[in-house]
Amino acid sequence: MLISKLEEDYHFGGIAHSCCAPVIKPRVWVIRTDASDELKALAVELGLGDGSVPSFQIYKEGKLVSGSSGLGLENGEQISTTMEAIRSQLASADAPTDPSEVLRLVQQSYANTVNQSNGGCCVSVDPHLTGYTPEQVIQAGKDSNLGLGCGNPISLANIQPGETAVDLGSGAGVDCFLASPLVGPTGQVIGVDMTPDMIFRARQNATNRKEASNVQFRLGEIEHLPIPDNTADCVISNCVINLSPDKPQVFREIYRILKPGGRVAISDVVIRPSKIIPQRLQTAEALAEVEVTLKEESREVIRQWLPGSGAEEFVVGAEIKAMKIM
Repeated sequence: MLISKLEEDYHFGGIAHSCCAPVIKPRVWVIRTDASDELKALAVELGLGDGSVPSFQIYKEGKLVSGSSGLGLENGEQISTTMEAIRSQLASADAPTDPSEVLRLVQQSYANTVNQSNGGCCVSVDPHLTGYTPEQVIQAGKDSNLGLGCGNPISLANIQPGETAVDLGSGAGVDCFLASPLVGPTGQVIGVDMTPDMIFRARQNATNRKEASNVQFRLGEIEHLPIPDNTADCVISNCVINLSPDKPQVFREIYRILKPGGRVAISDVVIRPSKIIPQRLQTAEALAEVEVTLKEESREVIRQWLPGSGAEEFVVGAEIKAMKIM
């Protein structure tokens, strides 16, 4: 009854779960060619081998996107008919490919998260697991820390009084509020987020903090930052750039808004060296002195995002630092 288990897993989230993109899953239809000659003839008509051997086809929006025989596919690739192959192809077919659709799904999911609706984003993680000190957790406040990060970019940003710090994907404002006292009254902190509900929450949080008068939040995409050239002394980000469908454009924008000598401090997830992410989990311009430090302690955080998937074996949290050439 492996097929029944496959259908159950697929429909109830065991296969095509997506961390930050809710997915509408199509039905799985199984043709038992040993049940009747008519079903065997139907399988042959659909191109499922000769109707007598296990085979599969996967359609998306009425178009054949994967199959064991390779017939009717642009690349003609043949795939072995195993349960693992079918699971992998089902998960891969669910992944959105249009950049606008990716952004829409991410935005929708984060809005659901901040509003505590169904279909929210990544599992909220204890901030102590991602590197925040007890003092920082208290300082930021529960209302600004939704537990959606994978590190603590403030700890590696070396933010100084009088500087301008920009937070990409600022969410409810946690890292902005931690940066606020560091830049002081002569500096400023700018948070950018593409989700209106997040911006509303962050601005609401800011009004409740008299000491955050140097913090502002702007609605915008990190691929097209609403910030002038040569503005930032430091750009920070916490587990957001990995969600962008156009990462090179994000780094071009970071470079554009940085002042000469400006710094980058990013906490995010990256592919583990010497690892190739299987399909079932596939859901820098002129920067200098780039330093990437892998954080093995992120394993537990990633495991909580996708329990039982083994994702922590393929991706790992990282601290990324760089500087714009003078």
